[in-house]
Amino acid sequence: MEDGRSARDVFGVAIVAAMIALALAFGAQRGRRAVPAAARAGEVTELGGAVARFSIFPTSGRVAVASADGRTRADLEMSLVVDGVERPLVMRRADVQLRDKLTLAASFPIELGEERATGALELRLDPSSDLLTANVVVTPDTSSAAHTYALRFGLAPAGRSLFVPGAGTIADLGTTEARTVVLDDETHPIALLSTQGAVAVTEIPPDTEQPGAQPRVVVSAKTETAAQRSPGATPKPARLDIAILVGASDQLVWGRLYKLLRAPVARVAGVVTGTKERAHVIGLDEDGRPQVRVAVDAQGRFAVDAPTTAVQWFAALEAAHTSAPVRFTPGTAWDLKLDVSPGGEIRVRIIDADTNQPIVARLIVKGIEGTIDPSFGPDYRSSGAGPLMDVLEGEVATPLPAGKYRVAATKGMEWSIDAENVEVQSGHTRNVDLALRHVVPTPGVVGCDLHVHARPSFDSPVTAEDRVLSLVSAGVDFAVPTEHNIVGDYTGPLEVLRLSKQLAHVTGVEVTTYNPRFGHFGVFPYPSTNGVPPFKGATAAGVFAAAKRGDATRVLQVNHPRLPSGIGYFHVVGFDPKVGRVPASMRTDFDTLEVYNGYDLATRGRTEQVMEDWFALLNLGKHLGATGSSDSHRIQYQWAGYPRTMAFVDPKLAGDTGQPIETAAVVAAIKKGKGFVTSGPMIELELGPEGRSARPGDDLAIGHGSVTGKLRVRAAPWVDVTSVEVLAGIPAAPPAAGVVPTAVLLPNAGRREVLFKAKIPSRPTRLGKEEGTLEEAASRTLRFETDLSLTVPPGARWIAVVVRGDRALDDALPFMPIQPLAFTNPIWLTH
Repeated sequence: MEDGRSARDVFGVAIVAAMIALALAFGAQRGRRAVPAAARAGEVTELGGAVARFSIFPTSGRVAVASADGRTRADLEMSLVVDGVERPLVMRRADVQLRDKLTLAASFPIELGEERATGALELRLDPSSDLLTANVVVTPDTSSAAHTYALRFGLAPAGRSLFVPGAGTIADLGTTEARTVVLDDETHPIALLSTQGAVAVTEIPPDTEQPGAQPRVVVSAKTETAAQRSPGATPKPARLDIAILVGASDQLVWGRLYKLLRAPVARVAGVVTGTKERAHVIGLDEDGRPQVRVAVDAQGRFAVDAPTTAVQWFAALEAAHTSAPVRFTPGTAWDLKLDVSPGGEIRVRIIDADTNQPIVARLIVKGIEGTIDPSFGPDYRSSGAGPLMDVLEGEVATPLPAGKYRVAATKGMEWSIDAENVEVQSGHTRNVDLALRHVVPTPGVVGCDLHVHARPSFDSPVTAEDRVLSLVSAGVDFAVPTEHNIVGDYTGPLEVLRLSKQLAHVTGVEVTTYNPRFGHFGVFPYPSTNGVPPFKGATAAGVFAAAKRGDATRVLQVNHPRLPSGIGYFHVVGFDPKVGRVPASMRTDFDTLEVYNGYDLATRGRTEQVMEDWFALLNLGKHLGATGSSDSHRIQYQWAGYPRTMAFVDPKLAGDTGQPIETAAVVAAIKKGKGFVTSGPMIELELGPEGRSARPGDDLAIGHGSVTGKLRVRAAPWVDVTSVEVLAGIPAAPPAAGVVPTAVLLPNAGRREVLFKAKIPSRPTRLGKEEGTLEEAASRTLRFETDLSLTVPPGARWIAVVVRGDRALDDALPFMPIQPLAFTNPIWLTH
């Protein structure tokens, strides 16, 4: 009986406590508390300031941010990145303590295989600025090895703009580093920053593929190392932090943010005229990098405390209208006035100069001499993405603010780029005629993008029609729609746009694994009537078997093998190119390896790393064809068709004679490695005696350790080429018979030797009309030509060519900072 009363008493106390907590929570939602407060209700702990409330859910590692007026909400997921692997920052409710009304503290264990470390989390609120700082200290246990740690917050933008000072409003830029990032809904912006310096901002796919799932943006602080220590020694912990700032308004957040970053600020106030729409005002530094983006009020006025480095200002609408740029120093006493009244118009006609027929091409309009780039639309529409526009029928008319522009057109890396500088005046129309030429001859070569996304993929807003148009405007001949766990098909969009004769395709899928994640795999041609290969709770053996079932001609490709976060297969299985063996957990019965991925265009070193993987596998006797693909998810950034795979096909089957491209022949060439990969340069390589010569993907019998051949490198006038080298791969020799292997004698991944190397004189970027006959224009694209006489090292099993350029291509292709790179598949040697 006594026990029964105790139980009822405890139950009654719990009910009363829950009712009190509910009342407090309801009061917070009503915005009735004007002073800092903290309450505990079950597993939720809340810290509140004047503008924002932060609800912390320890068991899920989630921080829910809500403005006191209820107009802004966001969920942020805390995680700890340990040795490059993300772990949710979760803990038991019992581990969490309220130190005071402004501070939450917790301690939690971190398991590192056989080792241990201890994490200490502190969440502290500064109510005067509505700044919540998350500090984590990781202390290794005795004799623990050194490990790297980083604190990360993840969130779904949910349609809100993501502004990074120094980069602007970003979308699908891969990873961007900056001092801060601002999630802006024009009501109560949320900024994330770190006292450790720059944060990394990355967009990654969600963990699941539930209906309505969105890409996840993760913000990571600088990686720190908790060093190894011995018993009795003082530990060296890793100290990590990320702070969350909630702004009272879109205009007030910037002053607080830059003061936290210890940057001097001053007031900029003004008005935007010439429109009834709600404009944005952008402040740039001397180098044209955006520092501030703020919306005007209903009367077109704005006032913002801006960094004193923001000395160039303009106003912009969602459409193409922008004001003329104005130099204005923050702190100036008078108002900044910006006018976005309609300017003039340009009418552009784009033709093939040799047939005089209109062509599908990409139009590029860039502001010059102080004029700001126009914006024709969001970054995912082919009809207008920033200053780009894919022109379907060779003609387009568009309004532009008054100013000076470079108007250019491109159709990919085999064509010239024509450009013209124009001045647009208010109320006037300017006609522009652009004539492109197919200056790089590629008979019997099909340009392929084997990995590209559109709206069926959960992380791409591009429609299938826009994706098809972007591929044709880039001069791609053959494409594979590789949607995430959905079979892609371009038949309908090609028919709607009447482009079926300009782009061949086969259906395909990108198998995107999760639970567990161990990589992404392209499969083509894959019938739309089949269920996709297993991707949830699957194994590599299951994926590979299902991918190949029913069609021996099908290609199975490992995509971006070195991307982090469980996306890169080689990262997950721990493949090391310096070790002469494949990990036991790694399957190698795939057909092709995506060595060059569009996410790596801005960082050639990342592609060179995957090339090392590929070379090592070749030396291990794996006949794997290399491919390059854009992996494009948008239009403005990471263009479709860059890089691409150039497949060798009989000219009668390659579309050169006016007949359709034979897709089965293209697939077979890709599977056999017959071709090369490029982001600009074109390679022609033949080895062996005339009549019995071999090209990449072929076998070549050599007799006395030497071989002759021909090598040519071509490139469009706007592509830089500075070096070429011919490589031979020599597998490691096994230990001699009767010799017991030791650590020193264990086989490694073999080696490579440079058989030939030459520098190629760089040429300045050339834009404009190409003069002379087509043959004369084509002759100017020949950058290098030589007869080869190569001494082949004993044991060599393959030969390949690598071509590089130094100057980035973004002086011709905006948003594409590519250092040109091309490499052939191997010619296989038999002795």
